[in-house]
Amino acid sequence: MSEEEKLQALVGQMNVIEAYLNDIGSKEAAVGRLMEEGRSAIDAIRNVSNTDQAQTLMPIGIGVYMRAAVASGDKLLISIGSGVAVEKSREDAISYVESRVKELEVALRSMFSQKQELEARMEQTRAEVNALAQKLRSKSG
Repeated sequence: MSEEEKLQALVGQMNVIEAYLNDIGSKEAAVGRLMEEGRSAIDAIRNVSNTDQAQTLMPIGIGVYMRAAVASGDKLLISIGSGVAVEKSREDAISYVESRVKELEVALRSMFSQKQELEARMEQTRAEVNALAQKLRSKSG
């Protein structure tokens, strides 16, 4: 493989690494939003009164809300995927959401680790590109 071809291959590798970094960044943002949503859900469960009927706004789509009355919040429905929901007590619901937030924290740490590895690989590849480009410039000059 000629040095020009090697340079092109390294630049291609950098483009792939950059795409992976962008993908991880997007996933980190999504996981961060889910974690915040989970924390907000925990706060809402804790703050809704157990006995009194509460007034709330219910989203019905595209930024439209409807006033709704929430009956006692002693039982909650938790979506477990595939359109299936289970009824749980307030305490069990909080525990479930807390465990999901912890899973998301683990996923976020994993993404951070992957991102660091990719950034190191990007720096290494960038150094190789710069060295090879310098070598090609000195040959042609």
